[in-house]
This record gives sequence, C-alpha cells and structure tokens, in this order.
Amino acid sequence: MSPPIHSNSSFFSMISPWPPTSPSYTTAPSRSTSSTPLLPSLSMAIGALSNALGLWILARAYSHSRRLRRSRAQFLLLASGLLLTDLAGHVIAGSFVLWLYSHGGISMAGCQFLGCCMVFFGLSPLFLGLLMACERCLGLTRPLWHSIMVTHNRARISLALTWAVALLVSTLPFIGYGTYGLQPSGTWCFLQEPPGFCLLFSGLGLGSLAAALICNMIVGVTLLRARIKRTSGGERRRHRRGTRSHDLEMMVQLLAITLVSCVCWSPLLVSVVMLQTGTPLPGPNWLLLTVRLASCNQILDPWVYILLRRSVLHHLCSIFVRVARVRGGKPIRWDPGDFQSSDRSAVSHL
Repeated sequence: MSPPIHSNSSFFSMISPWPPTSPSYTTAPSRSTSSTPLLPSLSMAIGALSNALGLWILARAYSHSRRLRRSRAQFLLLASGLLLTDLAGHVIAGSFVLWLYSHGGISMAGCQFLGCCMVFFGLSPLFLGLLMACERCLGLTRPLWHSIMVTHNRARISLALTWAVALLVSTLPFIGYGTYGLQPSGTWCFLQEPPGFCLLFSGLGLGSLAAALICNMIVGVTLLRARIKRTSGGERRRHRRGTRSHDLEMMVQLLAITLVSCVCWSPLLVSVVMLQTGTPLPGPNWLLLTVRLASCNQILDPWVYILLRRSVLHHLCSIFVRVARVRGGKPIRWDPGDFQSSDRSAVSHL
C-alpha cells in the first residue's frame, strides 16, 4: 500500500492550484510554513457557528409560519435544508481535515472521500437555491396550483431528492465513471477525469445558477407588476400588508442567496470548463483563488437570513425614507410597512 500523503488543507481552503499532473500517492510534499491547523479550524468554527445561528433563526420563524402561512413555511423548510447542508459540509469535511493533521497524511481512500465531499457539498447548495427559486416562482405566478400541488410533504420529498441527485453525481467515480485525483501539492483531491465528468459538474452548477436567476427575475417582475396595479385604498391594503411583507422578505433573501452563489461559484465552474476546453486561465494561481472564493459561499449563506430579516429590512427602509425626506427630495412612495418587523397584522386576521 502506498504511504499516506501529508495534508495541510481544509475543505475548500489552504489548497493549491489544479489540474493535477498525475494521480500519484507515492510522493509526500514537504511541509510548508502554512501547515498549521489554525486556518481550517477557524474556518470550520466560524462556518459551523454561523450556520447554527442561521438555523436557530429559521427554526423560530418556521414554527411561527406554520400557523400563519403555509407557503412561507415551505420556503423556510427549504432554506433550513440549505443551511443544514452548509453546516454538515463544515463539520464533516472540517473534522476530516483535522483528523488528517493528527495522522499526518491522506490515503487513497481519504482522497476519494475528500473529493466526494467537495462535489456533494458544492452541488447541493446550488441545487437547493434553484429549488427555492422555483418554489417562490410558482407561489407568486401560479398561487392556486401552488397551494394544491406544493404540499409540506412534497417539499420534504423535493429536499431529499435534491440531496440524492448531488450524492449520485459525487459518487459516480465509485461506480466507474470519473475519478478524484490528488492535486500536485498533495493537499487536496478533486475532479480529475474524464472531461465529461468535469463538464457534468460545471454544467449542473452553471445550469442551476442560470435557472435560479431566471426564476428570481420572474418573481421580481411579478411583485413589481402587482405593486403598480395595487391601488392606494385602505382596507385591502391593510389586509394584504402581512402577506406582502412575507413575499418581499423571501424575495430579498432568495435574491441575495442567488447572487452570493453566482459570485462565489461562477469563477470556479467557468474555470473548470476552460480547463477542459483547453482555454488558458488568467493566471497561474487563478484556480486557487476561485476555489477559495467558492469556500466563502457556505459561510455567507447563513448571514443572508441573519441580516436580511423583516425587522432589519424594516429598519433600513425607514432610515432610507427619513434620509430622503431630510435631504428635501421627492417623497419616497415605498412603504416601510412592506417589511413589517412582526407578524401582528397577520395574527389579527386569524
């Protein structure tokens, strides 16, 4: 059996450029000055704590939304699945990397496991972002069909199927299609061959991002048209305020999640396509930067739900309106009540 290879990386962090020259497990690279577990430990701790806090906030909102509005509860269920996936990525992969530090190297089996983790925890958030975008698009454009077909049990099934598809893609090398190879520095493992497997990974990721953007555009246009058509009449406006605030909150959060995913993942996914098509990368360390950028996605996701809550949006909207009025400009017609800080209006109608 080949001797283990020393690992000085964390999941998506402290890694070296790709692609590999050969999948050799026989040459151990020298220990560098950055071979300290401090960075992967901090990355795992910050990511795990952020996702745990985000899950706690979503759990509170979910328990309340189940009594108020079913569609919002379904959205929060899918969002909780996204943060749970990110949390598992930090805990599982981070713990494995720390275990590698304590044992001084990575074996062939460990390399396959690390590569599988990178693909699974990379595709799952992109698939879940698309699933959330499709749910909101159907909820706003086809509300009647959505209320009949998109049930709570089906939302759970869709969540499980999303994980199953990502797991299937990540385990393809174990059933004979594709391989995970050790990268030149011996610090991480990722897709290696054949080109079809690498293009499958990039195609699924880029397709998910593009489809999510299209769904978000449809949602935004739908809400904008509804606001333009809505009269300024009192009672109907008050009755719809609680529902409207939920729709705007979910749209803002979903748009932020999609933008974060696009910024973090598009460079890596496009770079993989460029490598497989023979297109030169912008620089020798370009892929290193793109993979590190992708690692930020799992840390930023929970902060979308922590910062972009209705209470925060309501406060920011109120500040924006007051500043605009103080400067003597034309009064802003945007109503801060669109982002109510509580569910009192919705409760009053029960």
